Amino acid sequence: METTLTASLHARRLLLIRHGQTAWNIERRFLGRTDVPLDAVGLDQAARLGRRFAGFPLAAVWASPLARARQTAAVLGDARIEPGLVEMDMGDLEGLSGTDFAARYPELVVQWRDEPDAVRLPGGEVLADVQVRGLAALARIAATVAPGETVAVVTHQLILATVVCHSAGAPLAQFRSYMHRNTGITTLSLDDVTPVLSFDDAAHLDG
Repeated sequence: METTLTASLHARRLLLIRHGQTAWNIERRFLGRTDVPLDAVGLDQAARLGRRFAGFPLAAVWASPLARARQTAAVLGDARIEPGLVEMDMGDLEGLSGTDFAARYPELVVQWRDEPDAVRLPGGEVLADVQVRGLAALARIAATVAPGETVAVVTHQLILATVVCHSAGAPLAQFRSYMHRNTGITTLSLDDVTPVLSFDDAAHLDG
């Protein structure tokens, strides 16, 4: 019979991490596929993340192909790129501020607030597209994780929110309950019935 210690030694875990801050995050612009790099605060957040995991034996680091994710992942090691981790395609909303969004698409604003899972962004994706793509990417990564290994995955807000929503057994319409701070970490177990071990841990940003 497997003991708790043996189970711990053989545990397989994914650390799901949001990238550091960008200027568009502060300006509250819709940021999907535009390749905006980290700003000065984001670089500092990434450095703090790196110090937190200094000496921690990560088996691998994976990242979205976008610069903000790759820059964040670089503090953890040489990242492998997984295209499926890229952020939601915002379509015609890309780069818009919240004020611009409300002015141009008043009806869509209401639907995005009340029925977000039913909204296809003009020229872009629906949340279900993001969730399916993100889960498929994580499944490919999980297939590479051996017993006892922990792997870091650096990606984006809506990939994280939708896949963690799924892992928590919540309907997609509740994705806003699973939003992450910049460099926030959610730990998933690949072996437990209840996979979410911790959510949006950003203790490295304190102090």
